[in-house]
Amino acid sequence: MVQSTASTRWGALCALVAGVAFLMPLAFYFYFLPAAGSSATHAQDPVRFLPWLAEHGPVRVALWWTTALPFLVALLGVPSALRAKLHPASPTAAPVGEWAGVLGLFTLLVACLMLAAGELPLARAYVAADAAARPAIVATYEWQRLVTALLFDGLGFFLIGVWILVSSAAGLRSGGLPRGLGCFGVVAALPTFAFAAGYVTGLGWLGELGLGLLAFLTVPAWLVWLGVVLWRADRVEPA
Repeated sequence: MVQSTASTRWGALCALVAGVAFLMPLAFYFYFLPAAGSSATHAQDPVRFLPWLAEHGPVRVALWWTTALPFLVALLGVPSALRAKLHPASPTAAPVGEWAGVLGLFTLLVACLMLAAGELPLARAYVAADAAARPAIVATYEWQRLVTALLFDGLGFFLIGVWILVSSAAGLRSGGLPRGLGCFGVVAALPTFAFAAGYVTGLGWLGELGLGLLAFLTVPAWLVWLGVVLWRADRVEPA
């Protein structure tokens, strides 16, 4: 006897939408921001970056909102649906992967929202301030940049890597996922670890400008593939 699971269909839909939604921040990161005069390292120089941000604020804020969207959509259904699919054969690994996914997606979402709400007000305050007040604003900006980088570049991507790796390995071992998706998931997790390691170690070839950059391709590809698999597997045997 089989039964249809709405939660699996919902998780599949979330995975597909989140994977496709990653195209939006990529468009901002690689096209709209450079067209507006920004770059990947621009924010590291607040004296140059804050006046630019005060003038071109909407495009930068849009980057963070569009980056937050796929993380939010994925958080709403993907970790729980993947855990439900893997749990019968991997009762230990499945919840570990789920919690890593939930915490990682939530951490990335919080970092994006902090930047969406916090960068532009500081930029406008910097431009309006006199010379005596500007160092304090720069110090506040640098604190914000450090905290959000720890959340986004470090903890968030590390946890996403744990989620993908643990779930994919469990799926391979138990047969709970197709072999192709399981193997791809193991590979897809590596750039997320590189992204986090690049930030922690300061090695550019590992981080967001090196191997870690591949995470923005492998993670959405994994989500889309997972969404297709979950959608096709919406009829499962009841426990």
